[in-house]
Amino acid sequence: MNEPLVLAEPETPFWGFGEILVAVAVFIVSLALVGNAVVGAIGDKAKTGYVQVAEEFVAYAAMFTVIKVFCFAARKPLRRSLAFTRTAFHAQSFAGIGLGLFFLSFAVQGLLGTPDVETPFNKLLDSGWASRLAIIGFGVTVGPVVEELFFRGLVQPAMIQLAGVFPGILITSAFFGAVHLAQNANMWQSAVLITIAGFGFGVVRHITGSTRDSAISHVAYNALPFLAVLIQAIQTSSK
Repeated sequence: MNEPLVLAEPETPFWGFGEILVAVAVFIVSLALVGNAVVGAIGDKAKTGYVQVAEEFVAYAAMFTVIKVFCFAARKPLRRSLAFTRTAFHAQSFAGIGLGLFFLSFAVQGLLGTPDVETPFNKLLDSGWASRLAIIGFGVTVGPVVEELFFRGLVQPAMIQLAGVFPGILITSAFFGAVHLAQNANMWQSAVLITIAGFGFGVVRHITGSTRDSAISHVAYNALPFLAVLIQAIQTSSK
């Protein structure tokens, strides 16, 4: 017998923007320290995609260690605090939402006149098969899950508590779009597209009360472009 579908109850996060800023600071400092150490150790090889994926993984681990400390101090479990929980909704529905958001973004991309330029992210993908596979693997597994835990698990509830549901989701989504600017050659069109996707993930998170559900949408959203990159690389290498 299927469980009844129940919409999420309003949340009252036990953390505030002070804790969020500390988590962000730990991520930035960790990334800088690890990056500098790696450059000192291996030089130009530090610019390859697989090395930068490893650096980012370490920085994420440091950030979530700090978040875990916050949860421990409040006597709250980490996963439940960040709402990484199962719901009665079907996972396929959220995968479909993610694919729908991708096609919406693809359509809006043409309307915005997004320039076709080589981005820092493209350069990382072109830095060899090891880098390409590391980025693709990270981009459809750890990356979207971590981003949902942070943006929709940690930031969004605090922002909704401060500004209300619609503004809170929108502001969180704009922040989500802004942090992706550098890897996309600072194109404002890219930030708009990622903000739209982030808003969709945020709505899923708010309605279901689960970052697991929004992560499923995020994974599906990332899957198509990364699959296209993989197919194109295979075709190019076979010529």
